[in-house]
Amino acid sequence: MAKHQQFWVELLGKLGPPICAATLVGCLLAEKFELIHASLLSLGAACIAISHWVELHRDE
Repeated sequence: MAKHQQFWVELLGKLGPPICAATLVGCLLAEKFELIHASLLSLGAACIAISHWVELHRDE
């Protein structure tokens, strides 16, 4: 029987990439890099990293 992924981990994995992509596009279009953009990029990267760790490295 396959393990059921936790809802929050799956949600983080699905939200991380769009947050990163939208923030990066916003930075490039605005031609400036503000604290809010850095915060959102960090949040997106953290979502991706948490999802990756839980899905692939947790049982090691």
